[in-house]
Amino acid sequence: MDKTYRVTEFARMTRVTVRALHYYDQIGLLKPSGRTPSRYRVYTDKDLFRLQQIVTLKFLGLSLDQIRKALSRPQSTVAKSMRLQAEAVEKEIERLKRAAKALRETSRMAEAGGPLDWKKLIKAMEEIQMTEDAKKTWAKHFSEADMKEFAEIGKKYTPEMMEAYQNKWTALIEEVKANLHVDPAGPVAQDLAKRWKALLNEGYGGHEGLQKKIATAYKAEWKAGNTGGPTMPYGPEIWDFIHKAMEASKTSCK
Repeated sequence: MDKTYRVTEFARMTRVTVRALHYYDQIGLLKPSGRTPSRYRVYTDKDLFRLQQIVTLKFLGLSLDQIRKALSRPQSTVAKSMRLQAEAVEKEIERLKRAAKALRETSRMAEAGGPLDWKKLIKAMEEIQMTEDAKKTWAKHFSEADMKEFAEIGKKYTPEMMEAYQNKWTALIEEVKANLHVDPAGPVAQDLAKRWKALLNEGYGGHEGLQKKIATAYKAEWKAGNTGGPTMPYGPEIWDFIHKAMEASKTSCK
């Protein structure tokens, strides 16, 4: 028989507020397994497992409505979803580890009285901010199936490989920025467009649907005024230039 917990004990044990538990009950997201004769909520280990799923999905940026829909699926589907969530959490941990390393190194320099490495400090700030910003910015544009597809793509990368891939994008974006004035049909622009397409295929080859959704998400964020920061590494002027170069390439091949 499962162990039972009063709502205050359950809240204290799980670090979820009583108010939140009451709200989850009201909206049907987490109904307690029973009530006492005095109508106090009573939770069990089964409820604890469901709450863990809710907390994890909420951490990953899903809305309560999205969480309800995800948890309404068969248990086998939920279990698979939880494995994907675990992988996503592991990636978040790796990102925060990099931030912690940069902060420790900067802290040691400060304690030794030496000059601060501002590049490392800024990198740490970007890593931390990216974690929160990315969840808020991108979660609303992609479905659970899309997130599963992202997770599958991510399996082929170690943290070092992912960093190297992101560095390639950073370098290419900067090169495009420096050449926005050139003719999109000219050799420089054509080379940039070719490398852009190759880099996109390196990460998302075979995932054309996801590529289109990524482009749609970027356009939606630009329209909303989001044109900077770690979650938006380039603006519409970059995309317009690359798009024109790609179109020019198609025309020249006809």
